[in-house]
Amino acid sequence: MQVDAHTAAGSELHAWRAFLARATLALGLLLLASAAVCWVAANWAAMTKAQRLGGAQALLVASALLAAFLYARPAPSAIAAHGRACVVGLAGVLLGALLALVGQTYQTGADTWELFGLWAALMLPWALAARSQGVWLFWIVLANIALALLLGERVLSWWVVFGGPGFASLVVSAVNILMLAIWEFCAWRGHARTGVGPRVLVLLATGVLALALMFGESIVEGLGTYTGLAWVGVTLVLGYFYTRIRRDLVVLALLAAGVICVSLRVVGEWLLRIDPGVWVALPLAALLMGEAVIAARWLRRLAASQPAAATEPDAAYLQPADRGHAPAAAPAGLGQVPPRADTAASAVPTVQAASFPPDPAASAVPGAVSAAPEAAPSAGADVEPTPVIQLGPQTTRRATTPWYVQGLLALSAWIATLLLLVFLVASGIVPTTSAALVLGLVLCVAGVAIARNAQQLFWRQCATALAFSGQILVTAGLSASNSAAGSALLILALAAAVYVLAPDAILRFLSALMMAMALFILTTFSAGTEDLYDHVLTWMGFDVVRGLTLWLPACVCAAWLAVAAFLARERMPAARRDLLQPLAWAFSLAAQAGALQATGVPVWELPALWALHPPAAVFLVLAALLPVAVAWALIRRRRAVLPRSLRIGVPVGLLILGVCWLPAPGIAFALAWILSGFGLGRSRLLRWGQIVLLVYLVLYYYQLAVPLLQKSLWLAGAGVLLLAMRVVAWRLPRLLEGRPLTAPAVPVSPRRPLWAAVMVAGLVAVLAVVNTGIWQREQLLASGHVVRLALAPVDPRALMQGDYMALRFAAARDIVSLEDGRQAGVAGLWGGPRTDGYVVLLPDAQGVAQPVRVQPAPEPHDRNELVLRYRLRADGVRLVTNAYFFPEGQAERYQGARYGEFRVGDDGTGLLVRLLNADLQPL
Repeated sequence: MQVDAHTAAGSELHAWRAFLARATLALGLLLLASAAVCWVAANWAAMTKAQRLGGAQALLVASALLAAFLYARPAPSAIAAHGRACVVGLAGVLLGALLALVGQTYQTGADTWELFGLWAALMLPWALAARSQGVWLFWIVLANIALALLLGERVLSWWVVFGGPGFASLVVSAVNILMLAIWEFCAWRGHARTGVGPRVLVLLATGVLALALMFGESIVEGLGTYTGLAWVGVTLVLGYFYTRIRRDLVVLALLAAGVICVSLRVVGEWLLRIDPGVWVALPLAALLMGEAVIAARWLRRLAASQPAAATEPDAAYLQPADRGHAPAAAPAGLGQVPPRADTAASAVPTVQAASFPPDPAASAVPGAVSAAPEAAPSAGADVEPTPVIQLGPQTTRRATTPWYVQGLLALSAWIATLLLLVFLVASGIVPTTSAALVLGLVLCVAGVAIARNAQQLFWRQCATALAFSGQILVTAGLSASNSAAGSALLILALAAAVYVLAPDAILRFLSALMMAMALFILTTFSAGTEDLYDHVLTWMGFDVVRGLTLWLPACVCAAWLAVAAFLARERMPAARRDLLQPLAWAFSLAAQAGALQATGVPVWELPALWALHPPAAVFLVLAALLPVAVAWALIRRRRAVLPRSLRIGVPVGLLILGVCWLPAPGIAFALAWILSGFGLGRSRLLRWGQIVLLVYLVLYYYQLAVPLLQKSLWLAGAGVLLLAMRVVAWRLPRLLEGRPLTAPAVPVSPRRPLWAAVMVAGLVAVLAVVNTGIWQREQLLASGHVVRLALAPVDPRALMQGDYMALRFAAARDIVSLEDGRQAGVAGLWGGPRTDGYVVLLPDAQGVAQPVRVQPAPEPHDRNELVLRYRLRADGVRLVTNAYFFPEGQAERYQGARYGEFRVGDDGTGLLVRLLNADLQPL
């Protein structure tokens, strides 16, 4: 489905407006959700308990009711369905923030799995009503986190019975296999999409088993136990299903990667038992590459035996008559963006759009758009079929290596390189840095020569391992040089030479990563950062200095080079496009990885940064301007068909938003990939931007350089600004043009008030559970007995709940010895409590409670004694909580804590109220 050079501007204008509407809504709600998490974690002392709990519940109620209102009406378009699913996602995050706030307020941090377990349970009705793949993936992640935390708390007690933590992997795998079966059943009935969800579940189900075998004490024996048998059985069953029933080559590539990794460990352990020498690394590397080549050829044959449409995420189930051969070609645009071939194109620049409703103005132009109707996402999704349009050049498909095959070969090349380096270092062939330099150059030459002349894929894999190993050895050989910049230039020159001369895409990608590393070294040492560490920067911490002066310049340069390579690639002849693609992807990966360590400052601190170190301020501004430059370059290429309002409005809007990205340059990079992916018609680049944006926001939470409250404020401001821009991007132009705000009347499915009722019922359940818990805890605080216990704290940062002190009570150690009658250290290893129970406490002369005995129930005890429940966990005995949450920035205040004061009820339930110093005075 193409739009040729004579296509009217209406259809492409609608494509841009639809993209901007979806992107601004999704990103705005995502930033608001991140702001809520940071606000809760900041534990702002300026707000009272009632204000925090009431405000969090009000936001949750508003978002849940808005979602219920949207689901009470049929969605007339894919954009409407996307928008209401985003609102459900926001409500889900706010639910987790509320639960975390309750745990933070009442210091209930003993079992983190309870937070995620309750979160997943309360969100389940909303996920059922949303019927969205994204919402379900969010729920699956929550369920897996809860399960992993639960097993982490309790798996030690199963050690003797089930043979160790391998049982935990078996449980996680079984749960994900069950969810996979449910998902595939729904897909078979036509109620679920199969693009991402099944692949994530397969990765979780098989990955945990493979990791348990890879890192177990003895995989040879492990393969004969339940873990090994489970892995073999799961791999065979899934392999048959995704080959014969519903073909999914990405899943098959994941299974092949698991087979390669496990077989590598099995054969390696067997060879080491025969001859425990370093020579074992060579046959292991050969085995690894041979298996990867076999798997790659198998996947290529499967890919060639069916049309491209059948390999897309929503490929249909194979009918019995079609099993074993390719199914009939599905209609183009069946629920996904049509694949774009990397081929020669006409002079018309490309823009490929995701699903969007038909544009009334464009549909009036004869021959403007040629599109097949898109299948509805699900049978009951209330979404009308919408066309999928590719705005771009007419291309001719040519054979290319699928990305999942390249990923499999890259994995084998990377591991083979590590094995080869282990052999070279451990065998003594590389005794000095000079020898490493010489041998590295020899390996690079040999690798390039083999890669240019080898016809077999196996030898090209060997060439990749040799050349990449050579570059690493050269880097090690240059490490002794006195000139870091000179060494970086040599590494850059060598990597560039290998990149140009080697025809293999994987070797080019790995060489581009070496070029990115050399760029980092050059940027670091050319910026004159040594002087910064000699100056006193009173308004910044050391992490901020390092992030601004070391990481920021490197990742900004890599990001701009990656964008330039992506844009330049589209203008190159088809025969030379492959030359820039590995470079662009490698530099984008390096830029995004560096952004995790880089940092920024708010706009009001930019003048101070300029006064202290102008290069850092310049690089920070360049990072914020990257999305603006990408949008300008993309829209400029379509200036003949796009109106002035969009050509000016999009860059200006991104320029305003650039102020918001100054504290977090990684968001600007992710936006650049998203814009490039849409504008260039490269769906994988767009998905890459979406994935790294989520990852960056999660890891940005843990960056201690920027206060959590400040993060919350600017994230919320950016989210509100994006939502306002959504109105401008979608609603305002239609009002100005006198066009209807919605798509023309089309037959839609009837109203589904059931889903709105499920949303409201879920909200009622959430409020009932949360407020019942609050009431119970307030009653305990009001009427519970006062108990003081000795403690020993440390202070990390908790997920969702902010800064805290990890508590270890002296009474917990005494419980172990009280039950077994042995010393605490011995009992902790060989005995101790086997189930949860109650410890009877008796206050001493100072009022500090001392353990007297343990018993399975609260009774009996006399009037002078108090009973406190304890729980057995993998790291020992826990009393009430193992953490005390405090406002950000107050760690020093609680460093002198020596006792914890509790309120304990008659049933043994306790709550930590406050911490006390050595004189039993509140902190």
